[in-house]
Amino acid sequence: MSLDENNQPLNDKFNFSRNVERAAYCLKGILEGVAADGRLNEQELLFLEVWLRSEEYLRKDGDVVDLLDLIGDVLQDGVVTEDELKEVYGLIEDILNYKQFELANYECQINELLGLLSGIVADDKLQELEIASLLTWLSNNAEIKNIWPANVVLERLEALLADGFISEEEKINLIETIKQITGVRFSESGVAHGVATEFFEDAVEVVIYDGASFCFTGSFVSGTRNAIEQRAQERGASVKNDVSKSVDYLVIGTLASRDWKFTSHGRKIEKALKLKKAGHPIMIITERTWIQCR
Repeated sequence: MSLDENNQPLNDKFNFSRNVERAAYCLKGILEGVAADGRLNEQELLFLEVWLRSEEYLRKDGDVVDLLDLIGDVLQDGVVTEDELKEVYGLIEDILNYKQFELANYECQINELLGLLSGIVADDKLQELEIASLLTWLSNNAEIKNIWPANVVLERLEALLADGFISEEEKINLIETIKQITGVRFSESGVAHGVATEFFEDAVEVVIYDGASFCFTGSFVSGTRNAIEQRAQERGASVKNDVSKSVDYLVIGTLASRDWKFTSHGRKIEKALKLKKAGHPIMIITERTWIQCR
């Protein structure tokens, strides 16, 4: 497959079909997330509208059009009533009950989980019904329990439930973990899409180039992939196309787009995390840190 300068496919049809699939399963997860506690609130409604309007790959989907139209009607007068929220919630339930989804594969399940997590924390609150819903989803999708981010979420949930009591502090910590995983901080930014980079980054003060090996993933604000790699090589580093035991640094581009969250971009991060867990001293840093330390 031909790739562009940022290692993304040049084949538009490939990108389009993959992005439609990704968006559909992310939508499924988001709807499950906002409906998990059995009700809908105004912030979740706003999150849904922002996410749906920014999701170009679903604009022709009849269910999405109906949901957007209803949300638009609810928001039109600036007053959101309980009855209106119940009506939107009812449509969400109908979509989840009757919409047909293809048999999920590994990437579909991951995108659905990311959507579910985003929907659950859209209002910055975590209810016990939402935690139960998340546990049920993870149990029903046990085949990915050892894959990021399911493994991280499951580990946090098991620790949280170990003593049989969930404190408010534990809920706040779990919300923060989920925000770091999804990259979505809707109440702070008003943006419904995020890029999950902050969760992975190692704390480093100095980046050593001479004799070190680098792998870059995502797209970069500070230049093309070729230009970025050349800068590292000029400082005495070597550059690898993929993550392996010989790589010292994985650098994540600021523009690691959501379309790549679980294709090439996500798999490189996953490989690096597995290597770290196995004891290999690979460092994961963002473009921001790479610029500050170079």
